[in-house]
Amino acid sequence: MKIVIAGGGTAGHVLPALAVANEFKRRFRDAEIIFIGSKGGADEKLVPTENYELRYIPKADFPRALKIASLLFIPRFCAAVVKSLYLLKNATLAIGFGGYVATPVYVSAKILGIPIALHEANSLPGLANRLGHKWAKVVAVFNPISNWKDQQIVGFPMRKSITDAAKLTGEALVSAKAAARKEFGFTPESKVLLVIGGSLGSQKINDAIAAIRAELNEEKISILHLVGIGNKAESENPGYKQIPYLEKMELAYLAADIIVARAGAGTCAEIEAMGIPTIFIPLSIGNGEQIANAERYVTHGSAKILLNINLTPQDLLSNILEVNKSFTEISRLAIANKSSKLSAASDFVDLIDNEIFRSRKEGF
Repeated sequence: MKIVIAGGGTAGHVLPALAVANEFKRRFRDAEIIFIGSKGGADEKLVPTENYELRYIPKADFPRALKIASLLFIPRFCAAVVKSLYLLKNATLAIGFGGYVATPVYVSAKILGIPIALHEANSLPGLANRLGHKWAKVVAVFNPISNWKDQQIVGFPMRKSITDAAKLTGEALVSAKAAARKEFGFTPESKVLLVIGGSLGSQKINDAIAAIRAELNEEKISILHLVGIGNKAESENPGYKQIPYLEKMELAYLAADIIVARAGAGTCAEIEAMGIPTIFIPLSIGNGEQIANAERYVTHGSAKILLNINLTPQDLLSNILEVNKSFTEISRLAIANKSSKLSAASDFVDLIDNEIFRSRKEGF
């Protein structure tokens, strides 16, 4: 059995792809699993650490505006398809999670007659998965998508360490939260604000937090700040801890009372699973999927949205203090709306097994 996975290039695509790959490996120990990525993507760092083979295809971002550089898209895309055709040779299955890497893989799988399964994490699907949806035998989604036929709602495939933390209750949860706070050097009596700008961070968010951290500390709000790889260091104090990149994100979530974050699908899924009040600062990228992702949680009453264009230190401070003032009620709503879909990787593989593997066997 040869399975080819197109992880997408960003951590939001690659991490769920790895969760699904690990589930395949657990069930089908003889499976040959190959990831397809592109140079410079999150795949380069994340995939080898899980001991999977990673092969590269040329990067071919679909141009969203006519520029001279966009003339190179067609030859790059054709080269990516040719390389994908080679990598998909004798494959049993192609799995895509969206993003620019997935499109040539979908096209190649269609040409070769290889079954396609895809997972869409965003509330508004991107170009790659809109194309892949037309050909896929299995279509799994995080949340329902308007006008998509044959979709199966499985949730978001997450790392086992996150789902294990999300399942904690009672004394086990209290103990885990206390241990996480101790890990970062925070006192039990203060609230902890977790700031996430993505794996590369956000300079705009970082600057805003730097401007208001003293005022937050005065309000007995400590800050756990994931500043992003390579970003400038700020001086630390007992109420402020910064980390460029954290592998064990479950510890950050366990330590946190309130979160400030972008609204990528993966971040939203993990926050929903943990049930933490959040101020989302969505990026206006793609087709506006981050804003759509965040709006679900505002509707539930467990989050607020501060548009990136409106982000100033004072506006961010006002939102944090407002959430802190109403913390008991907002936290209750966040916990009440915690995701119950914590087996998405397993459920996605179940669908593939039933709809593709078993149906093919029955056809012989």
